[in-house]
Amino acid sequence: MTIFRGGAIGDFVLTLPAINAVRRAFPTAELRLIGRPATLALGPAASILDGEDPRLIPLHRAGPLPPATRQLFAATQRVLAYTVDAQQHFGPQLRRAVAGPVLLWDPRPPANFRGHIVDHLLSPLRQWGLPVCNRTPHIELRPGDYDYVDALTAAPEVLIHLGSGSPAKCWPAANFHALASALQKKGWHTELLCGPVERERHISVGSLPTLHPPDLRSLAGLLAKAALFIGNDSGPGHIAAAVGTPTLTLFGPTDPRLWAPRGKRSQVLQAPAADIAAIPTAAAIDAALALLQSAR
Repeated sequence: MTIFRGGAIGDFVLTLPAINAVRRAFPTAELRLIGRPATLALGPAASILDGEDPRLIPLHRAGPLPPATRQLFAATQRVLAYTVDAQQHFGPQLRRAVAGPVLLWDPRPPANFRGHIVDHLLSPLRQWGLPVCNRTPHIELRPGDYDYVDALTAAPEVLIHLGSGSPAKCWPAANFHALASALQKKGWHTELLCGPVERERHISVGSLPTLHPPDLRSLAGLLAKAALFIGNDSGPGHIAAAVGTPTLTLFGPTDPRLWAPRGKRSQVLQAPAADIAAIPTAAAIDAALALLQSAR
């Protein structure tokens, strides 16, 4: 069984209910994921193939498939591909390479879609008649995923992530500083999460301690031991919810009804008029403290 899933970290995490449903439906089949290896490592795959592998290039153009491409799918009995086949080459070529059913699904929801993106990503499973038992993303953690957090002198209780894929989705750093200071004064050990985007944009909050997990599974283990995650609409928030950590997500131009982390303890603050800077710092402080009190 092979599933193609590209996109950002959050996109993949939100596809986990579909991936896990497929795995349950075909328990004896070896599951292979194709996409960005660093992101796919969060999933339950038996094997991972880089979506940039040159052997996959012939699938995107007309013409005979080379033996190396055919060999990639020689043992594959079924394929689900979350992709946009604009040139109408990928689907036909994939069906030539795969002996069993091939299902392509546009990961982008239609304009009139009014549900959560998880439900859209689960929709193609109906065409195969597969049952869906759980619509909440879940990341299965392994003992080694806690090595990074266990090596820290003291694991933070609150983790704050300042970044996102788009600057328009980012609450001002000064507001995060005020939020972090308020939580620290209340006795909550608070630290920042820093990834490639934050380093590239030189985003920081004064002297607040900063953590740099080496990979996404280490990040997941770190988040799993936190009492609260706070951030913008971005991948780490979805990881936090998927490991069961309470989340407070700040939304500006994106719609939380479609993109909010899906979890029992996930809360959002939505900006008026899509201007994320308009979310009051006091509202974020109050929401965070309420979540922390509930967790305690």
